[in-house]
Amino acid sequence: MKTAFVHDAPAQRVVFGAGTLARVAEEAGRLSLNRALVIATPGSGSRLGARVVELLGPRAVGLHAEAVIHVPRPVAEAGLAAVRDRNADGIVAIGGGSAIGLAKIIARDIGLTIIAVPTTYSGSEATPIWGISEGERKTTGRDLKVMPRTIIYDPDLTLALPPAVTASSAMNAIAHCVEGMWIPERTPVSVAFATEATRRFGAFLRRAVTDGQDHEARAECLIASWLAGAVLVVGTGLHHKLAHVLGGFGLPHAETHAIILPHVTRFNLANAPEARERLSDALRSDDPAATLERMLRGFPIPQRLGDIGLAREKIEEAANQVSALGIRDPRAVTAADVRSLLSLAY
Repeated sequence: MKTAFVHDAPAQRVVFGAGTLARVAEEAGRLSLNRALVIATPGSGSRLGARVVELLGPRAVGLHAEAVIHVPRPVAEAGLAAVRDRNADGIVAIGGGSAIGLAKIIARDIGLTIIAVPTTYSGSEATPIWGISEGERKTTGRDLKVMPRTIIYDPDLTLALPPAVTASSAMNAIAHCVEGMWIPERTPVSVAFATEATRRFGAFLRRAVTDGQDHEARAECLIASWLAGAVLVVGTGLHHKLAHVLGGFGLPHAETHAIILPHVTRFNLANAPEARERLSDALRSDDPAATLERMLRGFPIPQRLGDIGLAREKIEEAANQVSALGIRDPRAVTAADVRSLLSLAY
C-alpha cells in the first residue's frame, strides 16, 4: 500500500436490517422532508414506490415511476418537471441504479436531499457519481450534492430479485471492488472495504443466486454491495470508464460490467501485484481473473457483449473514446488494448 493518500469520505447515514423499509417516514422526518417525491421504475418498481408513498403518509407528494437505465435526457427532464410541479423538498428513490440515477440528476440540478432504498446490488446509492445519456454518449461526473444523505438497506426487498438480476448487479458491485484495489486514488480504508466486500460476495453470491429466499446470503450480499459502493467514492479506472462508454451505446449497465470484468481484471493484474494478492486472498484463488470468469459462466446472465446488443463496428469507436482518456494506472491503455479487450468480450 502506498504511504501517501487523501481519504475524503462524505458523511452518510446507513440504516440496515430486515424490515427497515418501515422506518422510511422516520428517516424522512430526521431530514425534515415534508414533501418527498418517490422515484421508481415502471412495473414492479412502481408497486414498491406506491408502498413507500403509503409509508410516508403526509410526508409524500406522490410517485414518479418513470426511471429507466442510463437516465436518458428526456427522462431526466421529466423527473425535474415532476419535482417542480409538486414543489417537492426531497426525494425517496427506491429500486436499483435506474431509480437512484434519476434521483441523482435531480439532486445535481436542484439540490434536493435524497433518501435511497436500494433493491439490487449496484451500489450507486453509496457514491457521488452521476450519469446521464444522450444519443450514443453517456456523460458521468462527481458531485457531493448527489450523494444520498440516508440509505435504507432492507434485505427483505431483495428476496424476490430474479437470479439474473442478482448475479449481474452483484458482478457490477464486484467490479467496484476489483478496480478499487488498483486505482491510484485508493486508500487503506477503500482497499479494506473492497477486500471485505469481495470476500462476502465470494462466499455468499452463489447461494443468493441459487436460492433467492436465503435470508443470510441476501443480507451478506447487501452488506457487500454497500461496501463496494463506498469504494467508488475514491475514484474509478479502466473498467468503469469502459462500461460507461459502452452504456452510451445503450448496453445494459450491470450486464456490461459482468461481461468485461474477467477481461479487464486479467489485463490490469499483470501490473498490479498488490491487487492480485488481495484478490487471491478474498476469492481464495491463485488466479482471480479465472475465478471471476468461472463465476460469470456459472450465472444465468449474458456471456458476451454481442449478446447484449453491441454492434461489432462500435468496438473501434469505443476504443478511441477510452484511449483518449489517457488511463495509465496500473498500466497504460492504448486503443489497441481496448480493441483487444472488447474483441475478447464480444
